[in-house]
Amino acid sequence: MKILHICCNLAGSSVFPQLFEALHDAGIEQEVFVPEKREEDLFKNAPEHVKTHAALTVKRTDALLFFRKAQRSVPEIMRRVDMRGVSLLHAHTLFTDGSIARRLGRQTGTPYVVTLRYSDIEAIWRYEPHLRPMARAILRDAKRVIFLGEAARKKVLFDWLGDEDRRHVGQKSAVIPNGIAPEWLTGAARAPLGGTVRVGFAGLLNRRKRPLDALAAVHLADEAKTGRRFVLRACGKGPLEEALRAGLREGDEYVGRVAGVEAMKRFYAGCDLLLVPSSAETFGMVYLEAMSQGVPVLYTRGQGFDGQFPEGEAGFSVACGDIREQARRLIDATQDYEARSERCVSLAEGYAWPHVAAKWAALYRSVR
Repeated sequence: MKILHICCNLAGSSVFPQLFEALHDAGIEQEVFVPEKREEDLFKNAPEHVKTHAALTVKRTDALLFFRKAQRSVPEIMRRVDMRGVSLLHAHTLFTDGSIARRLGRQTGTPYVVTLRYSDIEAIWRYEPHLRPMARAILRDAKRVIFLGEAARKKVLFDWLGDEDRRHVGQKSAVIPNGIAPEWLTGAARAPLGGTVRVGFAGLLNRRKRPLDALAAVHLADEAKTGRRFVLRACGKGPLEEALRAGLREGDEYVGRVAGVEAMKRFYAGCDLLLVPSSAETFGMVYLEAMSQGVPVLYTRGQGFDGQFPEGEAGFSVACGDIREQARRLIDATQDYEARSERCVSLAEGYAWPHVAAKWAALYRSVR
């Protein structure tokens, strides 16, 4: 069986080449087609062992005439790829990649599966309602519909679809999370907490990630007089940097932008907990990375990471915008800390790319 991946976001994410390489290691034959907008992004992040085709088939005006992406991309795929050898298409986004896969599938008779991501669920669906009929058609015609987490699956099934489509799409849906690179899987459980609890925040300093909420929650936990001091340790850059700096108290620390796995490991080494109370996440790799270093996590209820584990196992879900609940959960996370930290390391190992690739291989083979 050969898979043809359609992946418009290859240049912008390390997740995709890691997935394709893991599938290669699992013995899956595959090729990748990248519908690209910018010439400088052609073949950026291309996997080493998987044949990749990239073409400038996306234009800025396609935001208004969305169907033209597929109109341009399908002939390019037919010209570059021997479709007679392709058993299955994998669209890695709903709108751009899914529209291409649906058109190509209709033309060649090749079935497709589709993955939904943040831009699909929280951006395009919300702000471009004229594309919703197309999205529903893509979901109906797909052989399988894959989500990165259970929260995203429930959101789409119950907020997007009527009863008939909900049953149909629900029956063929699955949850397969992102994987974590092997260099992360070197962490160890933490020592017992001392008198100061260092709460990490890692991410863009913008309204979606809610760094100011994290800062306020840490200060509220500190004011609760639990016998421990709570301080914030934040990294990242963005439009809220000045406001974050202005709100820091004695003991808080802002370290700026941190890049690279080893640098992020060092950042997490200086954190006891992680709180990133985002308003929207499709998955949230930052939580998994922190867990791999033995750091329990607090994540947004109803968003991507919620539902990956039972409540309390690796940390706690919190309501976005509810500073008081976030503060309470920070305090709760200090209880049974050593055991939870140890579980975090073990649970993160289950997200190693070979495990995730095995799930994808089984799903591909199940498509009839």
